[in-house]
Amino acid sequence: MRGFDFYAPDCVEDAINLLTKYKQSLAIVAGGTDIVIELNERKINPAVIIDIKKLKSMDYIRLEDTKVRMGALTSFTAIAENDFIKKHVKVLYDAARQVGSPQIRNLGTIGGNLASSSVAGDGLSAMTTLDASVELKSTRGTRVLKLNEFLAGEGVSKRNALKADELLTEVFFDAPDKNTATAFYKLAKRRTLAISVIGGGMLVQVDANRRCTKVSMRGGALARYPLEFVDAQNHLLGKKLALETMQETLPMLHDAVYESAKNRPWSVFYKKESVQGVFNKLFVQVLDQLT
Repeated sequence: MRGFDFYAPDCVEDAINLLTKYKQSLAIVAGGTDIVIELNERKINPAVIIDIKKLKSMDYIRLEDTKVRMGALTSFTAIAENDFIKKHVKVLYDAARQVGSPQIRNLGTIGGNLASSSVAGDGLSAMTTLDASVELKSTRGTRVLKLNEFLAGEGVSKRNALKADELLTEVFFDAPDKNTATAFYKLAKRRTLAISVIGGGMLVQVDANRRCTKVSMRGGALARYPLEFVDAQNHLLGKKLALETMQETLPMLHDAVYESAKNRPWSVFYKKESVQGVFNKLFVQVLDQLT
């Protein structure tokens, strides 16, 4: 590892000024759960490291009108311990409480998880299920992007739309109402410290007659970014929700995974089967919340 200059700004303005100045060769440290490994393995070799952990203004969870807003430095522990998230946003609560070990949950941040855009990121699966948006700040101004748009972008890392001089400062999403249920289920090779084999997220909203008015179904670690099961979603819209109706979508999930991963024969054959088991569990969880 070569030497590098180190900065630890204590306000967002100073941080984005540093990003502008050193954008040619820098790395940002939040919790450090990803970047420290990359540094040690020499996957990155920046001339400048900017530690943003002192930016306390980016560490919060708050409900504003109908939105849940989270600062990018909010830890997974804080998310899992938040009463509103635990009660009303099960998909995010269950994703956050299953991230790594207690030490990783204490250090790891939701902003770092989204900015790294790992194929197996549980926070990413949950937030795409919630149709979240992200706020990006630079000296050029502020951009707000839907998470799907963010993931489709070609930024500095080629993983998302984040530019070298931008800081991801906030993520927000619509607060689920009383007619909305969400759930997350993680299939992994072992119970602790496990990277997801499949991280499934689901959101359904129903009317007074229990007919589906909104649905989101995502599968993490099935494609470069959480896979959206469009055919299955369309099948459920407008229908009265019951387990049998929801299970009609299982062949659609199977086929979607096969199409997404058919060029990866070492994984596609078990993932196209396993995704059905994952979503069977999600169906039961969301229906339980709606009773």
